Amino acid sequence: MISIENVHKRFGSLQVLKGVNLEIEKGETVVILGSSGCGKSVLLKLMVGLLVPNSGSVVIDGKDIFSLSRRELYFMRTRFGMLFQSSALFDSMNVYENVSLGLSEHTNLTEKEKRKQAAEKLSLVGLSGIEDKYPSELSGGMKKRVGLARAICMDPEILLYDEPTTGLDPTTADTINDLIIDLNQKLTVTSIAVTHDLYSAFRIGDRFAVLNNGIIIFDGKKEELQATEHPYIKDFLSHH
Repeated sequence: MISIENVHKRFGSLQVLKGVNLEIEKGETVVILGSSGCGKSVLLKLMVGLLVPNSGSVVIDGKDIFSLSRRELYFMRTRFGMLFQSSALFDSMNVYENVSLGLSEHTNLTEKEKRKQAAEKLSLVGLSGIEDKYPSELSGGMKKRVGLARAICMDPEILLYDEPTTGLDPTTADTINDLIIDLNQKLTVTSIAVTHDLYSAFRIGDRFAVLNNGIIIFDGKKEELQATEHPYIKDFLSHH
């Protein structure tokens, strides 16, 4: 479904990605692991065309997204939902307005239809009845869940998670892990998560890719990951 082919990305003189290759199949949950600052979030942003690679391609269902027109790219992005690391809710909007933002931007649904869809998605993440609250009234865990409701509000085919459990206490983080597993089963989506939280990664992932020094140095199952003799991965696993 998603094919990342020899992607290079630099910012000024800093070369972050140095030829990343990764294939993601429809319906699987792939977790991209790596230390902070290794380019995991950059890779996610390249997948939705928020960043453009210096070279290489991102192909979704056979189409190189960087060859699309702006209109085609916007349409392609409606197939994605993204949970940002900081939840990225708009403080001036209430929960309903945040969750239904994509619907307001990309559909012609009536207010009643939008409210129904937002309520359904909030119910899926266990937050019924908080539509009129503002982000400042919510805990960190609730903000993540509202962010998740927004990510799934347009029934995307692909969900991207950027450090889904960062900054949360262990109990709340586990609730988010459970939600991700639950949503993947209920919505039958393809999911890509980036994290350095190994506990979360092993709870939610089918397959694991390790990013180090700008390239993918491992791609495989949990058992293979735990059995590898690669010095960086052994060190990473023992410190997380």
